[in-house]
Amino acid sequence: MAIALCLAPWLATAQDIAIEPPAEGAFVQDLAQMVKSDDVLAIREIGEQLLSDLAIPIIVVTVDSMGQYGGSNWRIETFARILFDQWGIGHETIEGESWNRGILLVVSKNDRKARIELGADWAGEYDATCREIMDGQIIANFKQGNFSGGILAGV
Repeated sequence: MAIALCLAPWLATAQDIAIEPPAEGAFVQDLAQMVKSDDVLAIREIGEQLLSDLAIPIIVVTVDSMGQYGGSNWRIETFARILFDQWGIGHETIEGESWNRGILLVVSKNDRKARIELGADWAGEYDATCREIMDGQIIANFKQGNFSGGILAGV
C-alpha cells in the first residue's frame, strides 16, 4: 500500500486528461460555464495582446470537477501540470532561446480549487505574484459569488 501511495503522482502523470484545448485564438475552455460572455471576450482580448506583444499564451479552463476528466483524487497542481503539458501551452523556443512561458488558469468549480500554472521558464520567479493574484483577485471574487469576475481579474 505504501509503495502504491508513493507511486500515485507518477501514475497520474502517465494519464491524459479528457479535455480538448480551446480553439486557436479562443483562450478559454469554459466547461463549467462559469465565465460570462462579455468576460470571455475580454479574456480573448487580453490573450491576443499577451500573445502578440510578448509571445506569452494564457489559457483559462473551467471544469465542474477534476474527476469528470480523469483526475479523481488528484491535487489541483497535478491536474493543472498534466493539462499544461498535454496541451503544450507556450513555445519551446523563440529564436533559439528557451521560451516555455505559457500560463494556464484552471478552476474546478465543485472541487473548490483553482490553480495558476506557469511554464518552466518562469523558474519560480512569479510564484509569489501568482499567490497574490489567486488570493487577492480570484478567491476574493469567488467568495462573493463573482466567479466570472474573479477569473477575469486573475487573467
